[in-house]
Amino acid sequence: MKFVSYINIIRPFNCLIVVVSTLFGAFWLAEVLNPIIHFLAAISAALIAGGGYVINDVFDIDVDKINRPKRPLPSGIISHLGAKRYGILLFVVGIIISIFMRNLWMILLAFCNSLLLYLYAYRGKKMGFAGNLLVSFVTASTFLYGGLSNNNLQNSFFCFGCALFYTLIRELVKDLEDAEGDRAINAKTIPIVFGQKLTMGLVFLFWLFLTILTIIGFQIYYEIYIFIPVIILVNFYLLINLIILALKVNKKTAGYSEKIMKLDMLIFLILLWIGQ
Repeated sequence: MKFVSYINIIRPFNCLIVVVSTLFGAFWLAEVLNPIIHFLAAISAALIAGGGYVINDVFDIDVDKINRPKRPLPSGIISHLGAKRYGILLFVVGIIISIFMRNLWMILLAFCNSLLLYLYAYRGKKMGFAGNLLVSFVTASTFLYGGLSNNNLQNSFFCFGCALFYTLIRELVKDLEDAEGDRAINAKTIPIVFGQKLTMGLVFLFWLFLTILTIIGFQIYYEIYIFIPVIILVNFYLLINLIILALKVNKKTAGYSEKIMKLDMLIFLILLWIGQ
C-alpha cells in the first residue's frame, strides 16, 4: 500500500504527459539523432516534475486536508519527512541525469526548474499570478528540454508557447477548484483576491492568445487538413468547456473542466504529430 502511495504521489499520469511532451519537443519535425539521449531527457524531466508534485504536497498538506483528504500525505500513509526527502531525491536524480547528457543549457534548465518548483511549492499560494506563470513556464519548458536534446529548439518553441497559454488556463481553473481550501490558509490566488469573474476573464484572454498562436502555426508548421481539426477539436472544444465553467463556477465543474483539458492537450499533440 505504501509503495503504491509513493507512485501515486508523483502523479504518474502527469509524469507520463511530461515524458510525451519532452519526446515531442525532441522529435517533432526533426530527425532522431540519438534516441538514448532523448529518452534520458524524458526520464530526467519526469523525475523533476514528480519531485515538484511531491514537494507541492508537502507544503500544501493543510490545504489538501480540505480539498483532497485522500491523497497519501493528508491521509497519513506517507510521513511529512518521508515525502520531503523523496521529493528532493527525485530532483537530485533528475539533475544528475541531465549532467550525463553534456548539454549546459539542459543542465541549467533542469536545475532552474527544480528550484522554481520548490519555490512554487513553498510560496506558490502567496505569489498570486506570478505563481501561475512560474508553474506554467516550468510545465511548458519540457518541450524546450526535449528540443535542446535534439537541436530542435526552433520547432519546440511553438509547442512551448501553446503549452504555456494552455497551462495558464489550467492553473487558473485549478485555483477556482481549490478556492475553498485556499481561503482557509489565506492564500493570494487570483480567484480569492480578484474574484471569479476576473479569473474567468483571464482564462478567456489566454484562450484567445492560444487560438492566435495556433493560427500563426498554420502559416508555418501545418497544412489546412490539420488546421481545421485543431480549430474544432482543440480551440473550439476548449472554448465550449470554458463557457460551461463560466455559467456555473464551482469546485465540481472546475475539477471536471480541468480534467477535460488534459485530454484536449493530448488531442492537440496527436494532431500536430499526424501533420508533421
